Amino acid sequence: MASFPPIIDEKKEVDQVENTLSLSRSEQDEQDWTLEEERAVVRKADLRVFPMLCVVFGLSLLDRTNISSAYIAGLAEDLHLAIGSRYNIALLIFFVPYALFEIPSNLIIRRLGARYWLSFLITAWGACVLGMGFVHSWQILTVLRALLGLFEAGLFPGAVYIIGSWYRQYETAKRVSVFYMASLLASGFGPIFAYALSLIRVGDGEFRRGWRWIFIIEGIVTVVAGLLAPFFLIEFPEKVKFLTERQKHIATTRVSKEKAGAQTEHPTFRQSMRMLADWKIGMYCIQYFVAASSVYSLAFFFPIVLRQGMGFSYALSQILSSPPYIFTIIASLATAWLSDKIKLRWPILIFHSMTAIVGLLIILYAKPPGMRYFGMFLATFGTQANVPASLAYGQNQTARVQKRGVVAAAMISVGAAGGITGSTIFQSKDAPLYLPGMWATISMQILYSIVTFCMSTYFKRQNRLADEGKKPALEGVEGFRYAP
Repeated sequence: MASFPPIIDEKKEVDQVENTLSLSRSEQDEQDWTLEEERAVVRKADLRVFPMLCVVFGLSLLDRTNISSAYIAGLAEDLHLAIGSRYNIALLIFFVPYALFEIPSNLIIRRLGARYWLSFLITAWGACVLGMGFVHSWQILTVLRALLGLFEAGLFPGAVYIIGSWYRQYETAKRVSVFYMASLLASGFGPIFAYALSLIRVGDGEFRRGWRWIFIIEGIVTVVAGLLAPFFLIEFPEKVKFLTERQKHIATTRVSKEKAGAQTEHPTFRQSMRMLADWKIGMYCIQYFVAASSVYSLAFFFPIVLRQGMGFSYALSQILSSPPYIFTIIASLATAWLSDKIKLRWPILIFHSMTAIVGLLIILYAKPPGMRYFGMFLATFGTQANVPASLAYGQNQTARVQKRGVVAAAMISVGAAGGITGSTIFQSKDAPLYLPGMWATISMQILYSIVTFCMSTYFKRQNRLADEGKKPALEGVEGFRYAP
Protein backbone atom coordinates (compact mmCIF):
# COMPACT_ATOMS: atom_id res chain seq x y z
CA MET A 1 0.00 0.00 0.00
CA ALA A 2 1.28 3.48 -0.84
CA SER A 3 2.46 5.58 2.05
CA PHE A 4 -0.13 7.96 3.48
CA PRO A 5 0.75 11.67 3.75
CA PRO A 6 0.95 13.12 7.26
CA ILE A 7 -2.36 14.46 8.49
CA ILE A 8 -0.76 17.59 9.93
CA ASP A 9 2.10 19.65 8.57
CA GLU A 10 4.90 19.07 11.07
CA LYS A 11 6.13 22.64 10.97
CA LYS A 12 2.70 24.00 11.84
CA GLU A 13 2.23 21.30 14.46
CA VAL A 14 5.27 22.53 16.38
CA ASP A 15 3.56 25.91 16.74
CA GLN A 16 0.16 24.53 17.62
CA VAL A 17 1.00 21.55 19.78
CA GLU A 18 1.11 23.24 23.18
CA ASN A 19 -2.35 24.68 22.57
CA THR A 20 -3.59 21.38 21.17
CA LEU A 21 -2.41 19.42 24.19
CA SER A 22 -4.82 21.37 26.39
CA LEU A 23 -2.70 20.84 29.47
CA SER A 24 -2.65 23.03 32.54
CA ARG A 25 0.73 23.92 34.04
CA SER A 26 0.32 21.39 36.87
CA GLU A 27 -0.53 18.64 34.39
CA GLN A 28 2.58 19.46 32.35
CA ASP A 29 4.65 19.09 35.52
CA GLU A 30 3.14 15.64 36.22
CA GLN A 31 3.77 14.43 32.69
CA ASP A 32 6.67 11.98 32.41
CA TRP A 33 7.49 12.52 28.72
CA THR A 34 8.77 15.35 26.57
CA LEU A 35 6.94 17.32 23.92
CA GLU A 36 9.24 15.85 21.25
CA GLU A 37 8.37 12.31 22.35
CA GLU A 38 4.69 13.07 22.17
CA ARG A 39 4.96 14.61 18.71
CA ALA A 40 6.76 11.47 17.52
CA VAL A 41 3.88 9.31 18.79
CA VAL A 42 1.30 11.55 17.10
CA ARG A 43 3.25 11.44 13.83
CA LYS A 44 3.38 7.64 13.91
CA ALA A 45 -0.33 7.51 14.69
CA ASP A 46 -1.15 9.80 11.75
CA LEU A 47 0.73 7.49 9.39
CA ARG A 48 -0.86 4.30 10.68
CA VAL A 49 -4.39 5.09 11.86
CA PHE A 50 -5.92 6.45 8.68
CA PRO A 51 -4.93 4.73 5.40
CA MET A 52 -6.91 1.49 5.58
CA LEU A 53 -9.69 3.02 7.67
CA CYS A 54 -10.23 5.59 4.92
CA VAL A 55 -10.23 2.91 2.21
CA VAL A 56 -12.76 0.61 3.87
CA PHE A 57 -15.02 3.43 5.03
CA GLY A 58 -15.00 4.80 1.51
CA LEU A 59 -16.10 1.37 0.28
CA SER A 60 -18.85 1.26 2.90
CA LEU A 61 -20.25 4.61 1.74
CA LEU A 62 -20.06 3.42 -1.84
CA ASP A 63 -21.74 0.10 -1.11
CA ARG A 64 -24.67 1.55 0.82
CA THR A 65 -25.47 4.30 -1.72
CA ASN A 66 -24.72 2.60 -5.04
CA ILE A 67 -28.36 1.50 -5.20
CA SER A 68 -29.27 5.00 -6.45
CA SER A 69 -26.87 4.62 -9.39
CA ALA A 70 -28.20 1.12 -10.10
CA TYR A 71 -31.75 2.47 -9.90
CA ILE A 72 -31.32 4.79 -12.88
CA ALA A 73 -29.20 2.17 -14.71
CA GLY A 74 -32.11 -0.28 -15.05
CA LEU A 75 -32.60 -1.76 -11.56
CA ALA A 76 -35.91 0.08 -11.17
CA GLU A 77 -37.29 -1.41 -14.38
CA ASP A 78 -36.09 -4.98 -13.88
CA LEU A 79 -37.25 -5.28 -10.24
CA HIS A 80 -40.24 -2.93 -10.61
CA LEU A 81 -39.01 -0.68 -7.80
CA ALA A 82 -41.14 2.27 -8.94
CA ILE A 83 -44.29 0.46 -7.78
CA GLY A 84 -45.58 1.85 -4.49
CA SER A 85 -42.88 2.33 -1.86
CA ARG A 86 -40.61 -0.53 -2.90
CA TYR A 87 -37.55 1.66 -3.43
CA ASN A 88 -38.05 3.46 -0.12
CA ILE A 89 -38.43 0.12 1.69
CA ALA A 90 -35.23 -1.22 0.12
CA LEU A 91 -33.45 1.93 1.30
CA LEU A 92 -34.75 2.17 4.85
CA ILE A 93 -34.47 -1.54 5.75
CA PHE A 94 -30.68 -1.07 5.74
CA PHE A 95 -30.91 1.19 8.78
CA VAL A 96 -32.86 -1.08 11.13
CA PRO A 97 -30.04 -3.58 11.86
CA TYR A 98 -27.54 -0.76 11.31
CA ALA A 99 -29.03 1.08 14.31
CA LEU A 100 -29.40 -1.98 16.54
CA PHE A 101 -25.87 -3.31 16.07
CA GLU A 102 -23.83 -0.11 16.63
CA ILE A 103 -23.41 -0.29 20.41
CA PRO A 104 -22.94 -4.09 20.62
CA SER A 105 -20.23 -3.84 17.96
CA ASN A 106 -18.31 -1.20 19.92
CA LEU A 107 -18.47 -3.44 23.00
CA ILE A 108 -17.07 -6.33 20.94
CA ILE A 109 -14.33 -4.43 19.10
CA ARG A 110 -12.27 -3.61 22.20
CA ARG A 111 -12.32 -7.23 23.35
CA LEU A 112 -11.65 -8.99 20.04
CA GLY A 113 -9.43 -6.28 18.55
CA ALA A 114 -10.16 -3.95 15.66
CA ARG A 115 -8.20 -5.78 12.97
CA TYR A 116 -10.04 -9.10 13.01
CA TRP A 117 -13.49 -7.88 13.97
CA LEU A 118 -13.61 -5.13 11.34
CA SER A 119 -12.07 -7.43 8.72
CA PHE A 120 -14.88 -9.94 9.26
CA LEU A 121 -17.51 -7.21 8.91
CA ILE A 122 -15.94 -5.83 5.71
CA THR A 123 -15.77 -9.24 4.02
CA ALA A 124 -19.35 -10.07 5.04
CA TRP A 125 -20.92 -6.90 3.70
CA GLY A 126 -18.87 -7.20 0.49
CA ALA A 127 -20.46 -10.61 -0.05
CA CYS A 128 -23.90 -9.01 0.40
CA VAL A 129 -23.16 -6.38 -2.27
CA LEU A 130 -21.86 -9.06 -4.60
CA GLY A 131 -25.08 -11.02 -4.08
CA MET A 132 -27.18 -8.02 -5.14
CA GLY A 133 -25.79 -8.42 -8.64
CA PHE A 134 -27.65 -11.73 -8.97
CA VAL A 135 -31.09 -10.89 -7.55
CA HIS A 136 -34.32 -11.27 -9.52
CA SER A 137 -36.85 -9.86 -7.07
CA TRP A 138 -37.08 -6.72 -4.99
CA GLN A 139 -37.76 -8.84 -1.87
CA ILE A 140 -34.34 -10.56 -2.08
CA LEU A 141 -32.72 -7.19 -2.73
CA THR A 142 -34.38 -5.90 0.45
CA VAL A 143 -33.11 -8.86 2.51
CA LEU A 144 -29.56 -8.29 1.26
CA ARG A 145 -29.85 -4.58 2.11
CA ALA A 146 -30.83 -5.55 5.66
CA LEU A 147 -27.78 -7.83 5.96
CA LEU A 148 -25.64 -5.06 4.50
CA GLY A 149 -26.82 -2.79 7.33
CA LEU A 150 -26.06 -5.45 9.93
CA PHE A 151 -22.45 -5.91 8.83
CA GLU A 152 -21.70 -2.25 8.04
CA ALA A 153 -22.99 -1.15 11.45
CA GLY A 154 -19.73 -1.72 13.30
CA LEU A 155 -17.31 0.12 11.02
CA PHE A 156 -18.05 3.81 11.46
CA PRO A 157 -18.50 3.89 15.27
CA GLY A 158 -15.53 1.56 15.59
CA ALA A 159 -13.36 3.87 13.50
CA VAL A 160 -14.42 6.96 15.48
CA TYR A 161 -13.74 5.06 18.71
CA ILE A 162 -10.25 4.14 17.47
CA ILE A 163 -9.51 7.75 16.46
CA GLY A 164 -10.81 9.00 19.81
CA SER A 165 -8.46 6.63 21.61
CA TRP A 166 -5.41 8.08 19.83
CA TYR A 167 -5.97 11.86 19.87
CA ARG A 168 -6.55 14.70 22.32
CA GLN A 169 -9.52 17.04 22.51
CA TYR A 170 -8.38 19.69 20.02
CA GLU A 171 -6.65 17.19 17.74
CA THR A 172 -9.80 15.33 16.76
CA ALA A 173 -11.87 17.62 14.50
CA LYS A 174 -9.40 17.84 11.63
CA ARG A 175 -8.52 14.15 11.92
CA VAL A 176 -12.11 12.86 12.02
CA SER A 177 -12.78 15.20 9.09
CA VAL A 178 -9.75 13.89 7.18
CA PHE A 179 -10.96 10.33 7.79
CA TYR A 180 -14.51 11.07 6.67
CA MET A 181 -13.65 13.34 3.76
CA ALA A 182 -10.94 11.06 2.37
CA SER A 183 -13.54 8.33 2.43
CA LEU A 184 -16.02 10.66 0.76
CA LEU A 185 -13.84 10.55 -2.36
CA ALA A 186 -15.51 7.21 -2.99
CA SER A 187 -18.91 8.90 -2.92
CA GLY A 188 -17.62 11.69 -5.11
CA PHE A 189 -16.36 9.41 -7.84
CA GLY A 190 -18.88 6.64 -7.13
CA PRO A 191 -21.45 7.77 -9.70
CA ILE A 192 -18.81 8.04 -12.44
CA PHE A 193 -17.44 4.62 -11.50
CA ALA A 194 -20.98 3.22 -11.45
CA TYR A 195 -21.66 4.68 -14.90
CA ALA A 196 -18.53 2.98 -16.27
CA LEU A 197 -19.54 -0.35 -14.71
CA SER A 198 -23.08 -0.05 -16.06
CA LEU A 199 -21.64 -0.10 -19.59
CA ILE A 200 -20.35 -3.68 -19.12
CA ARG A 201 -22.18 -6.24 -21.26
CA VAL A 202 -21.57 -10.00 -21.00
CA GLY A 203 -23.38 -12.60 -23.14
CA ASP A 204 -26.98 -12.30 -24.31
CA GLY A 205 -28.83 -12.83 -21.04
CA GLU A 206 -29.41 -10.95 -17.83
CA PHE A 207 -25.74 -10.00 -17.47
CA ARG A 208 -26.14 -7.56 -20.32
CA ARG A 209 -27.91 -5.41 -17.74
CA GLY A 210 -25.35 -2.88 -16.53
CA TRP A 211 -26.79 -2.37 -13.04
CA ARG A 212 -25.79 -5.92 -12.09
CA TRP A 213 -22.13 -5.15 -12.77
CA ILE A 214 -22.26 -2.14 -10.45
CA PHE A 215 -23.00 -4.53 -7.57
CA ILE A 216 -20.79 -7.41 -8.75
CA ILE A 217 -17.58 -5.43 -9.31
CA GLU A 218 -17.97 -3.23 -6.23
CA GLY A 219 -18.81 -6.30 -4.13
CA ILE A 220 -15.67 -8.12 -5.30
CA VAL A 221 -13.52 -5.07 -4.52
CA THR A 222 -14.93 -4.92 -0.97
CA VAL A 223 -14.40 -8.64 -0.33
CA VAL A 224 -10.77 -8.32 -1.43
CA ALA A 225 -10.34 -5.30 0.87
CA GLY A 226 -11.78 -7.32 3.75
CA LEU A 227 -9.31 -10.13 3.19
CA LEU A 228 -6.41 -7.67 3.14
CA ALA A 229 -7.65 -5.61 6.08
CA PRO A 230 -6.00 -7.63 8.92
CA PHE A 231 -2.59 -6.65 7.55
CA PHE A 232 -3.30 -2.91 7.40
CA LEU A 233 -5.95 -1.91 9.94
CA ILE A 234 -4.86 -0.12 13.11
CA GLU A 235 -5.43 -1.37 16.65
CA PHE A 236 -5.99 0.52 19.89
CA PRO A 237 -2.79 2.11 21.30
CA GLU A 238 -2.13 -0.53 23.93
CA LYS A 239 -2.27 -3.35 21.33
CA VAL A 240 -0.10 -2.03 18.49
CA LYS A 241 3.35 -3.40 17.70
CA PHE A 242 4.87 -0.37 15.96
CA LEU A 243 5.29 1.54 19.25
CA THR A 244 7.78 0.85 22.02
CA GLU A 245 6.47 0.23 25.55
CA ARG A 246 7.25 3.82 26.49
CA GLN A 247 5.45 5.12 23.41
CA LYS A 248 2.45 2.96 24.25
CA HIS A 249 2.42 4.52 27.71
CA ILE A 250 2.47 7.99 26.17
CA ALA A 251 -0.23 7.11 23.61
CA THR A 252 -2.62 5.59 26.14
CA THR A 253 -2.10 8.23 28.84
CA ARG A 254 -2.02 11.45 26.81
CA VAL A 255 -5.63 11.23 25.62
CA SER A 256 -7.18 10.84 29.05
CA LYS A 257 -7.27 12.91 32.21
CA GLU A 258 -7.73 9.69 34.18
CA LYS A 259 -5.00 7.68 35.87
CA ALA A 260 -2.71 5.84 33.49
CA GLY A 261 -4.15 2.56 32.30
CA ALA A 262 -7.74 3.30 33.28
CA GLN A 263 -8.71 3.99 29.69
CA THR A 264 -7.85 0.43 28.64
CA GLU A 265 -10.53 -1.08 30.88
CA HIS A 266 -13.54 -2.58 29.10
CA PRO A 267 -16.92 -1.19 30.25
CA THR A 268 -19.57 -3.81 30.90
CA PHE A 269 -23.00 -3.69 29.28
CA ARG A 270 -24.50 -2.33 32.51
CA GLN A 271 -21.83 0.37 32.75
CA SER A 272 -22.47 1.29 29.13
CA MET A 273 -26.18 1.67 29.82
CA ARG A 274 -25.41 3.95 32.76
CA MET A 275 -23.22 6.08 30.51
CA LEU A 276 -26.11 6.37 28.06
CA ALA A 277 -28.26 7.92 30.81
CA ASP A 278 -26.28 11.17 30.41
CA TRP A 279 -28.77 13.69 28.95
CA LYS A 280 -26.04 15.38 26.91
CA ILE A 281 -25.67 12.26 24.75
CA GLY A 282 -29.29 12.80 23.73
CA MET A 283 -28.39 16.25 22.42
CA TYR A 284 -25.40 14.90 20.48
CA CYS A 285 -27.72 12.29 19.01
CA ILE A 286 -30.16 14.97 17.83
CA GLN A 287 -27.28 16.71 16.08
CA TYR A 288 -26.15 13.54 14.39
CA PHE A 289 -29.71 12.50 13.51
CA VAL A 290 -30.13 15.73 11.55
CA ALA A 291 -26.71 15.45 9.90
CA ALA A 292 -27.24 11.82 8.89
CA SER A 293 -30.81 12.22 7.64
CA SER A 294 -29.77 15.15 5.44
CA VAL A 295 -26.72 13.33 4.06
CA TYR A 296 -28.60 10.13 3.24
CA SER A 297 -31.57 11.87 1.67
CA LEU A 298 -29.34 13.85 -0.67
CA ALA A 299 -27.06 10.88 -1.45
CA PHE A 300 -30.00 8.62 -2.33
CA PHE A 301 -31.96 11.16 -4.35
CA PHE A 302 -29.58 13.69 -5.91
CA PRO A 303 -28.88 11.50 -8.98
CA ILE A 304 -32.65 11.13 -9.37
CA VAL A 305 -33.20 14.89 -8.90
CA LEU A 306 -30.58 15.60 -11.56
CA ARG A 307 -32.21 13.12 -13.92
CA GLN A 308 -35.89 13.88 -13.32
CA GLY A 309 -35.92 17.32 -11.72
CA MET A 310 -33.31 19.05 -13.86
CA GLY A 311 -33.74 17.02 -17.03
CA PHE A 312 -30.14 15.87 -17.48
CA SER A 313 -29.37 12.64 -19.36
CA TYR A 314 -28.47 9.44 -17.49
CA ALA A 315 -24.74 9.78 -18.24
CA LEU A 316 -24.65 13.49 -17.38
CA SER A 317 -26.59 12.89 -14.15
CA GLN A 318 -23.96 10.42 -12.99
CA ILE A 319 -21.06 12.67 -13.96
CA LEU A 320 -22.57 15.81 -12.40
CA SER A 321 -23.08 13.99 -9.08
CA SER A 322 -19.33 14.03 -8.42
CA PRO A 323 -18.10 17.69 -8.43
CA PRO A 324 -20.16 18.74 -5.37
CA TYR A 325 -18.38 16.05 -3.34
CA ILE A 326 -14.95 17.24 -4.45
CA PHE A 327 -15.82 20.79 -3.36
CA THR A 328 -17.18 19.40 -0.08
CA ILE A 329 -13.93 17.60 0.74
CA ILE A 330 -11.79 20.71 0.26
CA ALA A 331 -14.14 23.09 2.08
CA SER A 332 -14.80 20.69 4.96
CA LEU A 333 -11.12 20.09 5.65
CA ALA A 334 -10.59 23.86 5.70
CA THR A 335 -13.37 24.47 8.25
CA ALA A 336 -12.24 21.51 10.39
CA TRP A 337 -8.71 22.93 10.51
CA LEU A 338 -10.15 26.34 11.44
CA SER A 339 -12.27 24.79 14.21
CA ASP A 340 -9.21 23.21 15.85
CA LYS A 341 -7.19 26.38 15.29
CA ILE A 342 -9.64 28.78 16.99
CA LYS A 343 -10.69 26.13 19.54
CA LEU A 344 -14.37 26.71 18.91
CA ARG A 345 -16.87 24.21 17.53
CA TRP A 346 -20.29 25.88 17.50
CA PRO A 347 -19.67 28.71 14.96
CA ILE A 348 -18.34 26.20 12.43
CA LEU A 349 -21.20 23.75 12.99
CA ILE A 350 -23.84 26.47 12.59
CA PHE A 351 -22.07 27.87 9.51
CA HIS A 352 -22.28 24.42 7.89
CA SER A 353 -25.95 24.15 8.76
CA MET A 354 -26.80 27.60 7.38
CA THR A 355 -24.90 26.83 4.18
CA ALA A 356 -26.98 23.68 3.72
CA ILE A 357 -30.20 25.66 4.16
CA VAL A 358 -29.15 28.25 1.56
CA GLY A 359 -28.20 25.49 -0.89
CA LEU A 360 -31.51 23.66 -0.49
CA LEU A 361 -33.49 26.88 -1.00
CA ILE A 362 -31.54 27.57 -4.21
CA ILE A 363 -32.30 24.05 -5.48
CA LEU A 364 -35.97 24.56 -4.71
CA TYR A 365 -36.66 28.02 -6.02
CA ALA A 366 -33.97 28.99 -8.54
CA LYS A 367 -35.03 28.63 -12.18
CA PRO A 368 -31.85 28.13 -14.26
CA PRO A 369 -30.48 24.55 -14.01
CA GLY A 370 -26.96 25.95 -13.54
CA MET A 371 -28.02 27.93 -10.47
CA ARG A 372 -29.85 24.92 -9.02
CA TYR A 373 -26.75 22.83 -9.60
CA PHE A 374 -24.72 25.44 -7.68
CA GLY A 375 -27.20 24.94 -4.84
CA MET A 376 -26.22 21.26 -4.82
CA PHE A 377 -22.63 22.27 -4.05
CA LEU A 378 -23.72 24.28 -1.02
CA ALA A 379 -26.23 21.68 0.20
CA THR A 380 -23.75 18.80 -0.13
CA PHE A 381 -21.01 20.72 1.69
CA GLY A 382 -23.29 21.95 4.48
CA THR A 383 -24.77 18.54 5.23
CA GLN A 384 -21.69 16.37 4.74
CA ALA A 385 -19.32 18.62 6.71
CA ASN A 386 -21.42 18.32 9.87
CA VAL A 387 -21.14 14.52 9.99
CA PRO A 388 -17.48 14.40 11.16
CA ALA A 389 -17.85 17.76 12.91
CA SER A 390 -20.75 16.50 15.02
CA LEU A 391 -18.88 13.33 15.93
CA ALA A 392 -15.84 15.37 16.98
CA TYR A 393 -18.14 17.63 19.02
CA GLY A 394 -19.54 14.66 20.96
CA GLN A 395 -16.09 13.15 21.52
CA ASN A 396 -14.69 16.48 22.75
CA GLN A 397 -17.24 16.79 25.54
CA THR A 398 -16.42 13.29 26.86
CA ALA A 399 -13.56 13.01 29.35
CA ARG A 400 -13.28 9.23 29.73
CA VAL A 401 -12.01 7.19 26.82
CA GLN A 402 -14.29 4.26 27.71
CA LYS A 403 -17.32 6.53 27.39
CA ARG A 404 -16.21 7.87 24.00
CA GLY A 405 -16.90 4.49 22.41
CA VAL A 406 -20.43 4.52 23.85
CA VAL A 407 -20.99 8.13 22.73
CA ALA A 408 -19.84 7.40 19.17
CA ALA A 409 -21.98 4.25 18.93
CA ALA A 410 -25.05 6.01 20.37
CA MET A 411 -24.75 8.94 17.97
CA ILE A 412 -24.30 6.75 14.91
CA SER A 413 -27.13 4.44 16.03
CA VAL A 414 -29.50 7.39 16.14
CA GLY A 415 -27.95 8.49 12.86
CA ALA A 416 -29.31 5.26 11.42
CA ALA A 417 -32.79 6.49 12.34
CA GLY A 418 -31.83 9.60 10.40
CA GLY A 419 -31.05 7.29 7.51
CA ILE A 420 -34.57 5.86 7.73
CA THR A 421 -35.94 9.40 7.67
CA GLY A 422 -33.73 10.33 4.74
CA SER A 423 -34.92 7.24 2.88
CA THR A 424 -38.59 8.10 3.24
CA ILE A 425 -39.00 11.89 3.08
CA PHE A 426 -38.19 11.96 -0.64
CA GLN A 427 -40.95 9.99 -2.37
CA SER A 428 -41.59 9.29 -6.03
CA LYS A 429 -45.01 10.95 -5.92
CA ASP A 430 -43.33 14.28 -5.00
CA ALA A 431 -41.13 14.38 -8.13
CA PRO A 432 -39.68 16.48 -9.66
CA LEU A 433 -39.30 19.13 -6.92
CA TYR A 434 -39.61 16.80 -3.90
CA LEU A 435 -41.01 19.77 -1.96
CA PRO A 436 -41.92 17.92 1.30
CA GLY A 437 -38.50 16.25 1.51
CA MET A 438 -36.66 19.50 0.85
CA TRP A 439 -38.57 21.45 3.50
CA ALA A 440 -38.27 18.63 6.01
CA THR A 441 -34.48 18.75 5.52
CA ILE A 442 -34.42 22.54 5.85
CA SER A 443 -36.47 22.39 9.08
CA MET A 444 -34.12 19.81 10.59
CA GLN A 445 -31.11 21.97 9.76
CA ILE A 446 -32.74 24.86 11.63
CA LEU A 447 -33.22 22.52 14.61
CA TYR A 448 -29.54 21.55 14.39
CA SER A 449 -28.42 25.17 14.68
CA ILE A 450 -30.66 25.80 17.68
CA VAL A 451 -29.50 22.69 19.57
CA THR A 452 -25.84 23.41 18.84
CA PHE A 453 -26.05 27.02 20.02
CA CYS A 454 -27.89 26.09 23.24
CA MET A 455 -25.50 23.25 24.09
CA SER A 456 -22.40 25.34 23.49
CA THR A 457 -23.80 28.17 25.62
CA TYR A 458 -24.35 25.65 28.40
CA PHE A 459 -20.81 24.27 28.04
CA LYS A 460 -19.25 27.73 28.17
CA ARG A 461 -21.14 28.46 31.38
CA GLN A 462 -20.04 25.15 32.95
CA ASN A 463 -16.40 25.88 32.05
CA ARG A 464 -16.65 29.35 33.61
CA LEU A 465 -18.14 27.97 36.82
CA ALA A 466 -15.42 25.31 37.01
CA ASP A 467 -12.72 27.96 36.46
CA GLU A 468 -14.20 30.04 39.29
CA GLY A 469 -14.24 27.02 41.61
CA LYS A 470 -18.06 27.04 41.81
CA LYS A 471 -18.44 23.70 40.04
CA PRO A 472 -16.97 20.31 40.97
CA ALA A 473 -14.92 18.31 38.48
CA LEU A 474 -16.68 18.36 35.10
CA GLU A 475 -17.66 14.89 33.88
CA GLY A 476 -16.23 13.61 37.17
CA VAL A 477 -12.65 14.20 35.98
CA GLU A 478 -10.50 16.88 37.60
CA GLY A 479 -9.12 19.46 35.16
CA PHE A 480 -11.45 18.54 32.29
CA ARG A 481 -13.10 21.35 30.29
CA TYR A 482 -15.72 21.16 27.56
CA ALA A 483 -14.97 22.25 23.98
CA PRO A 484 -17.95 24.47 23.04
